[in-house]
Amino acid sequence: MLSARYARTLSAALFLLAALGTPAHADSLKPVNCTKTPTAPICNVTVGGPGSGGGRGDDSGQGSDDGSGSGDEGDDDHCTYQPVEGKPPPAGKTAKDGGWYIEICFVIGEGPGGTQVSFPMWIDGPGPTVDPAVLARQAVAGLSLPRPGIRVNPESPAKQLTWFPTWVWLDDSSWAAQSATASVPGLSVTATAKPTKLVLSPGDDSKNVACVGRGTVWTPDRDPDDQSPTCGHTYTKAGSFTVTVTVTWQVTWAGGGQTGAVPDLTTASTRTLTVTESQGLNTTTRG
Repeated sequence: MLSARYARTLSAALFLLAALGTPAHADSLKPVNCTKTPTAPICNVTVGGPGSGGGRGDDSGQGSDDGSGSGDEGDDDHCTYQPVEGKPPPAGKTAKDGGWYIEICFVIGEGPGGTQVSFPMWIDGPGPTVDPAVLARQAVAGLSLPRPGIRVNPESPAKQLTWFPTWVWLDDSSWAAQSATASVPGLSVTATAKPTKLVLSPGDDSKNVACVGRGTVWTPDRDPDDQSPTCGHTYTKAGSFTVTVTVTWQVTWAGGGQTGAVPDLTTASTRTLTVTESQGLNTTTRG
């Protein structure tokens, strides 16, 4: 049963097609790019189950209106299907032979991304089934990972001193698990990203520092001569140096009774530190 929202959307979409003088084989048109035309009625759809089988149109989004369900398979890795009700089967087919579907593809990794929605296409057989691994891709794309918030001691406006240790750590928000959930009717998949590695590049041509955790927060009770036990650097020359911090995130997902992982993600940020020569203490003893 279609939701009231989807029924209204479908009616609006069909009205739009009629108003534009769309031919009877509406599914032979190219898909709508909802990133460019977010107000188009057909863009306000409820996502169905990811496609994992059945015939479909070619990569241009063209469907097969002759009921054959044939065509190039293309790349369905980021696509789901929403069933369409109320549209009669094509010539030579009955409702038992298959059904009409709208294909919804999530554009990932291309600028801001977006969604492409096809017009109805006929698919033979029981229709696409929900694949949690496909929905997981949308959940991963929805992750919003924070840029590392770099903290140091001495803190600005104080300058770093040569031959005195500089402590580096990240604020709490930079080192906390992040999650995002993607849902279709009957299934939700949640992707979780956890920070696992912090690498410090001091910016003075020295080697990178592999830190432990998010680094150790400096507190006033520390001896100024103490090195950070987990993340820091000692500059040996004065100057202005760009510190780069890179965080690696381990990403896993779970849903529909399945779990999985995707390649690690990274975030990075920079901060400029001014290092000045430390002044020695000269003492004179008079006889």
